[in-house]
Amino acid sequence: MRWIIKIILFPISLVLSILTAFLTFLLGIGTAILYLLMMFCIFGAIASFLQKEVTIGIEALILGFLLSPYGIPMVGAAVIVFLQGINEAIKSI
Repeated sequence: MRWIIKIILFPISLVLSILTAFLTFLLGIGTAILYLLMMFCIFGAIASFLQKEVTIGIEALILGFLLSPYGIPMVGAAVIVFLQGINEAIKSI
């Protein structure tokens, strides 16, 4: 009976493994692109502060934080870890 469950769960585990590998690849590329955008936002914020446009500078800093590795990419990493946890739970059955 146990082998039937393993046969049923194997394709799900295989799909989750492929999905986490693909998402990890996309996260690496996306993080690099977002890092470049973050740098543009920070330089824009510095230029805004120098031109006495404080509200635009603060908005640019907030946007730069969201684009930084502690913002949107962290959400992607949490999703990947969650999917890996589900995959490990399926493999342990």
